[in-house]
Amino acid sequence: MATPFFIMKKTTAFCLLSLVAIVSNSQDSTQYSYLQEVVSFLASDSLQGRAAGSNYETIAADYIYDEFKKNKHCKVYRQKFHFSHDSTDYNSQNIIGFINNRSKKTIVISAHYDHLGTGGELSHSKGSNEVHNGADDNASGVALMLNLSQELSINKGEYNYLFLAHSGHELGLHGSKYFIENLKRKYKKIHLFMNFDMMGRLTENKLYYDASFDILDSLNFQSTDQIKFSKSIYDRINTLDSKWFVVKNIPSVTLSTGRHIDYHKVSDDVRFINFNGMIEIKKSLLSWILSYP
Repeated sequence: MATPFFIMKKTTAFCLLSLVAIVSNSQDSTQYSYLQEVVSFLASDSLQGRAAGSNYETIAADYIYDEFKKNKHCKVYRQKFHFSHDSTDYNSQNIIGFINNRSKKTIVISAHYDHLGTGGELSHSKGSNEVHNGADDNASGVALMLNLSQELSINKGEYNYLFLAHSGHELGLHGSKYFIENLKRKYKKIHLFMNFDMMGRLTENKLYYDASFDILDSLNFQSTDQIKFSKSIYDRINTLDSKWFVVKNIPSVTLSTGRHIDYHKVSDDVRFINFNGMIEIKKSLLSWILSYP
């Protein structure tokens, strides 16, 4: 007996929905593995906390450079600089990935990749000389930035995209300052500076932002069931890497899943990272970036 048409139609629709779900789950699984790989490498004991100016910082920089290099749409550059802190001189570098869509405007997406090494004056694990892995601060931000660079190579949008992995953050926001003060003409006019700082501890689906006052109304973040954008209760824009861009009158925002009990402690480890949360953040931000006016 022939199968009724309406049953065939329902079966076909169900199969299509199932296929979409399988593809979506497969993509999420791939991205989960990638995010986990990046965070695990940068926050491994072997990198000894990625202190600015150290050989371990160089290993981290080389890793990020190589990840950008895998993307055929992304041109990669090193930006070397030096700075002084407490009468000590440091040699450091930023890693820049640039997707040129031939636009007159560029969106900068950034994350610092240095951390505290084995502690020091900024550590909240007092008296400890152990490795501060900085899985959330800020291996998570770097991983999310790298993941977005892959997505924005496919979904090009209306802007050029510059990805800035900067160092010298913990000792005074030196890498981001050097970048904006030595901006290359080929990067075109910066339309927006978006900074990721601690993106791996999503709880209650809340993603916090600190933004320069004049763009709060134009940000128009759209909350979803998975991500709820919430303005930070702290006015920290002038203590974050965003500050150098605000000075240049560039619309600027720093995003974070917020501080936690392991902030600047030896316990900021990979096992506490919410990778599924990072995937949901990436989806929301990708949609928002592609629709940014």
